[in-house]
Amino acid sequence: MNSSSFNSNEQEQSVTNLVKIHSLSQLLKRDREQLLTQSRSIAYYHPNIDRDKAELLLRAKYTRYKRDGLFLLRDCTTSPHDFSLSIVCGDKCYHYKIQLIYDIYFSIDSGPQIAGIESLINYYQQRADGLACILSSDFVQGQPPPTAARRLGSTNTLHRACKQGNFEIVKKILSPEILINRPDVNGKDAFGSTALHEASYFGHDDIVRLLIKAGAHVLARDTDGATALHKAAASNRPSTLLILITEGFADYEERNYTNHWVPLHEAAFHNSTACVQVLLDCGAPLRPRTDQGKTPLELAEEVKSDESISLLREYKISPAESNRIDWLHNETTFDRLAAKQLIESIKTGQRNGMFVVRHSSKNLQNYALTIYNDNEFFNYEIIHLNDTTYYIDDGPYFDTLEHLIDHYCRIPDGLPTTLTCSINSIGQIINSRIQPFSLSSAINKTKNNLIKSKQNSNRQTNNEDGKTTRKKSPSINLNRRSTFSSTLSGSVTSLNSLSSRSRASSTHEDPLSTSSSSASLSSNSPSQHQAASLLNDRNPITNTTPFVDRRKNVGGKIKPFIPDFNNDNERRSTKISNGKNSTSIKRSTIPVLQVQKRKSLHLTIISPSQIQQTAKLGEGEFGEVYEGFYREDLNNPTGIPVAIKILKDYSYSAKKDFLREAEHMATLNHHCICTLYGIVDSSDDSMMMVIELLLLGSMLDYLWKHKNSIGENRLKLWASQIADGMAYMERKGIVHRDLAARNILMQSTDQVKISDFGLSRRIDADVYMQKSDSKIPVKWYAPEAISIGKFTTKSDVWSFGVTLWEMFSYAATPYGDMSGTDVYYFLQHGKRLERPSRCPSSTYQLMQKCWEWDEKKRPTFSELLQLLKNDSDYRDTNKTIPITTTLLRKKPLKLTLSSSTLVDENNDHNDEQKNEQYKINGNGNGHVSRTITQFQQALNKERTNS
Repeated sequence: MNSSSFNSNEQEQSVTNLVKIHSLSQLLKRDREQLLTQSRSIAYYHPNIDRDKAELLLRAKYTRYKRDGLFLLRDCTTSPHDFSLSIVCGDKCYHYKIQLIYDIYFSIDSGPQIAGIESLINYYQQRADGLACILSSDFVQGQPPPTAARRLGSTNTLHRACKQGNFEIVKKILSPEILINRPDVNGKDAFGSTALHEASYFGHDDIVRLLIKAGAHVLARDTDGATALHKAAASNRPSTLLILITEGFADYEERNYTNHWVPLHEAAFHNSTACVQVLLDCGAPLRPRTDQGKTPLELAEEVKSDESISLLREYKISPAESNRIDWLHNETTFDRLAAKQLIESIKTGQRNGMFVVRHSSKNLQNYALTIYNDNEFFNYEIIHLNDTTYYIDDGPYFDTLEHLIDHYCRIPDGLPTTLTCSINSIGQIINSRIQPFSLSSAINKTKNNLIKSKQNSNRQTNNEDGKTTRKKSPSINLNRRSTFSSTLSGSVTSLNSLSSRSRASSTHEDPLSTSSSSASLSSNSPSQHQAASLLNDRNPITNTTPFVDRRKNVGGKIKPFIPDFNNDNERRSTKISNGKNSTSIKRSTIPVLQVQKRKSLHLTIISPSQIQQTAKLGEGEFGEVYEGFYREDLNNPTGIPVAIKILKDYSYSAKKDFLREAEHMATLNHHCICTLYGIVDSSDDSMMMVIELLLLGSMLDYLWKHKNSIGENRLKLWASQIADGMAYMERKGIVHRDLAARNILMQSTDQVKISDFGLSRRIDADVYMQKSDSKIPVKWYAPEAISIGKFTTKSDVWSFGVTLWEMFSYAATPYGDMSGTDVYYFLQHGKRLERPSRCPSSTYQLMQKCWEWDEKKRPTFSELLQLLKNDSDYRDTNKTIPITTTLLRKKPLKLTLSSSTLVDENNDHNDEQKNEQYKINGNGNGHVSRTITQFQQALNKERTNS
């Protein structure tokens, strides 16, 4: 029987009635056929093939069709959780790792985090965004990707049975008797919800328990970013909520990625008073914050949820169980180092979660939490806003310091672990009075409340035919399909949760098969023996595989980017009826961040015959640089003087970095930035970058050689030109990450240009998090770049300040012989580079603005440029022309390809000056050749965020 025997009306019928007409096995077979039919357009997945096999398949089809962007998706050979994308472009194959970050959120390199593997492929079919080319609509035919890795799926019998509360059907589907055509328990329906989302929203507790035991992911997100816990809270299902927390081990502070809401926000917004009560009794803090800083009470007041307002206002917070005497060290001399030494002095050995609280070294009104975990020390500033408000980062507000400590003893909520024990002022170890996730008292406390809530809640009733109906509160009209509306603006709780992807044994297996010897990404169909154990009363955690959680790899948070899918269910507002008034409001979210989309760049490809190399200018870790000529027209003997950067290492990663640098330079067209003419990608696998040649070399070397003849106004001219070029990059959304005097090249004494984009990155959401082991110039980096690898245009502003210092100190080395770690703590204690003797006070004040510890207080490059233009001192020596203008124009260079060296009739500069122009990843002048991992390992020994 095929799917055509079912019509759309039957799909909405009671599952009980459908089983009377068609057997359950027929329904499941029809579901599978329907899923296969709907998945034909995404059948590009090839499990169990390696890179070589992928290239064979791609080349075989490319030979016939010659279509760039032809691709296939395969399993990553180095990680069971990730995928690899293999594409062919220009008769060459490229391979990209698709990393699973969390649940169904995937990303390639530093690209956007996209929900659903099929959505990610669709994204790169619209734009290259760092790939070798845009993905074609054509691919090597394989099978659809695993269902649990997708954003949207197909509504099947399991989804409908969970929605309708048909326990017997759900039990049969998950039983050992059903092995053929069994749907994935974590598969999404047509609206992006899992079976657990549906069962939780409609309050089918027995089915929720069954799904949890069968391996349903409690922390899985729907297309709105909500977990099952959010769904239960929104529809006022207190008993369901308690099951998810106590049996599914769901965190009551788990945040929705799209608006930062926790379940208490949902309950307050939808006037689910019984759920508000349960969450508070379980220990949920009273004042968590949304991405807009709103508490549950504020949301309830906005929509006039009267019962929730009364409960939240009148709720009496229990006295804190912790005591300051156990962990607070009041001495003003007890700083970060003293806290570290105290914890290290414990003879019985440090324990994860051991902590002390002290006064902040930045602001004595605030406090700081020092915590030990896995041989690292972490420090968090506790903001003391007023007498009734204490908080960490973007965490909840607490009435007292003791309540804050209580909270983080229960759950980590963004910390590396829960607080387990403290050290008091006399060196005694005090075990925490609160055990993590100890909810027995909360269950007893809520027992009577649940009995009442079951009588008053909006419970569904089963008709004789099995179809369910649900009473609705007049004050609630839940918008179940609201759009993704913001990026996550704060840290999210790190929990160990469920899964790894299965691999089919061969490409000839059932294209939707999800069972194998390895674990399934979505806890897919278990073996008969496993399935039997799933339905008993054993601890469900022993029956599931770990849920992938790599949020720490991306700065501890998810920043979802969802392309426009033209979903009719998106962008709806929620109707809230309150007596006489009925208002239509949007849920409290911020608009989707409109990031600048990267265009598919068509780099100019230069033939090797158009290039002639002459003298060698320099050599570095990844390549060599020669001077030479570029002949745009082969029939024209006149050539353009160029610098030719040649890649030595032709590995995949090296080529990717090389192409990224070229791509970034190709987007830039500014008189204060070096010009890229194109790239040479020859048949012998050598790659070259052809760049504008600037004869005077680097500004750093020029400053050193001519320190006695360069005047103040000349330095101000160069400073303004650098700010002008960086303001242009700021508008383009590119961070340089290596702005320093050594990377400023001189066209003449009147014009400098920004160069060396080897570390540059295009940024989404105004931030780039470095995770690679590339070498880092520590002494030029902002504190946040040093400590956590966070790069923004504001970190470039910091580097600009150091570059100014180099200029006005005439090529001195910043911080002298200090190590990178010493530099960080030098800065952290409020110290900065001293004013050079020949530096004007106004210029040094500008440097200090660039060196604000809080990046938000630093000026933008546009603001710096205006400051420079408006400063009366920042003008040319003739006091009439703004210094951003090139004052003198040299005569054109007369060049011929027969020349063995470059000849400039206007200037005679020696080779020594030119040979210092291009130093690739050199170690001179404090450019620290330590990888970011090495540096952070050293820094973590003394780590602090306060």
